Amino acid sequence: MFPIISDGHIGNSRDISFEQMIMQQTKDRGVDIVLNSLVEEKLIASVRCLAQNGRFLEIGKFDFVSNNPLSRCMFQKGISFYGIMLENIFTGNRKYTSLLSKMIADGLKNGTIKPVQVLKIFPKTNIEEAFRYMANGKYMGKVCLY
Repeated sequence: MFPIISDGHIGNSRDISFEQMIMQQTKDRGVDIVLNSLVEEKLIASVRCLAQNGRFLEIGKFDFVSNNPLSRCMFQKGISFYGIMLENIFTGNRKYTSLLSKMIADGLKNGTIKPVQVLKIFPKTNIEEAFRYMANGKYMGKVCLY
């Protein structure tokens, strides 16, 4: 949760309604950078949210592994598309791991980053119920088994 971002700038990523909100908020300009982990039609909608010469940072793997196509006409706005493997940050150069850890710790300390407070707890004997709860795609926060 990022308290410095107003509610009017937070869209719903469960469908593509965020695209309309972003384009409305930016007066159809779009955004300079998208950090994306959405898939399929939501990934395509995210690309359409980019402004001229925008940068798309893809941290999801589903569309890569599935080899889902991305229309080349999307690149007419001069966008750049980057595939980012987050695990490389933690297995590669220790300098970046330390820097990322420090940035997160500082953000938590100064309130720029707030941990998700919404928590739904299931006993480990109700694992099926917990998965059904997550599968409905309407929850927010974290789901824990104990």
